[in-house]
Amino acid sequence: MAFIFGAGHSGTTLLGLLLGAHPRICFAGEAWNSTRLGSRTDRGRVLGCNFCTADCPVWSDSHADDSPDVYEMLARRTGRRFAVDSTKAVAWVDQQESALLSTVRRHLIVLLRDGRAVVNSGLRKYPDATPEVLTTEWVAQMRRTEDLATRWPGTVTRVHYEDLAERTEDTLRALAASLGLEFVPAMLDPWHSEQHPLGGNEGTQFLVARARAARAPAGPGLPPPPDTAGLEPSKRGYYRDHPPAVVLDTRWREEMSPTALAVFETIGGDTNIPYAR
Repeated sequence: MAFIFGAGHSGTTLLGLLLGAHPRICFAGEAWNSTRLGSRTDRGRVLGCNFCTADCPVWSDSHADDSPDVYEMLARRTGRRFAVDSTKAVAWVDQQESALLSTVRRHLIVLLRDGRAVVNSGLRKYPDATPEVLTTEWVAQMRRTEDLATRWPGTVTRVHYEDLAERTEDTLRALAASLGLEFVPAMLDPWHSEQHPLGGNEGTQFLVARARAARAPAGPGLPPPPDTAGLEPSKRGYYRDHPPAVVLDTRWREEMSPTALAVFETIGGDTNIPYAR
């Protein structure tokens, strides 16, 4: 069992999908969403599997399952015994970790990214947000992350987003070894894998859905390939021409204003020292 933890906009969905392409791993996405399946998101979407209709073989009627353990349910329904959860809330991770059987190996994957990239992504997604607020939130989340890593009762592996994007295979090989699993080439191609995550970055998942649809046989009654109209406006331009591949995103270098960078340095500069790339 592994938890991916860090700040939002750090690539946790990407890393989860890469791991979930392994034949022994089930990537749950943000598994805390399993407690509110069927509810409506703030954009009006019914919360469920990001790639399936209401007939998802993993999440449909999961509350009727005879096991209260979401990870055990996933193991039975997918045939994969190793679960990965990317929920980034300490309370949820603490609760789920403490409920695991003593025989279950506990892995914490700390995903790190230059804080300037994280804050810039927030500024793009939330135009009304300020650099002060977003930087303060990032600093607080990284402190929670480091605290969790310090007291974690199992294996802690640190992964930098920038390494994952620039040296994908080497990074995944090392990570797989730390999890006690073998690396398989399929991990480099999550775009055509069968996965059923909840929540997470819709842009990254759009690439998976588009690639899978492009390879599906054509026929009457089949849905058309997805387009960027369903994405948040801030994501449409970037993902429209994005290839089905891991691409390093350093847009913060061109997009962050001198004022925003100065604010970040004042509030988060010291915190960012071990993460800056």
